[in-house]
Amino acid sequence: MNSIESAQQYMNVAELGDSQAQFTLALMYANGHGGLEKDYIYAHKWATMSAMNGNAEAAMLVELLIPQMPHQAVEESKKLIRSCRANKL
Repeated sequence: MNSIESAQQYMNVAELGDSQAQFTLALMYANGHGGLEKDYIYAHKWATMSAMNGNAEAAMLVELLIPQMPHQAVEESKKLIRSCRANKL
């Protein structure tokens, strides 16, 4: 399995609400690993989703990401989070 397939598997499980998969995706996006480009908006989204599902490490990651992001990027991430919650992801 290559890194892109691995990222897709994490995505599939994360979308089912698995907090560890959400946290792993957040780290992958934050660092540009697993075939994913570095993207703080998606890192923030997945870290926040994981934190909302009880992952304390993800909550710490959210706090580390926010100062590195422009306000508009944080707002875009929040829109994605609201969309996921509306779709029960």
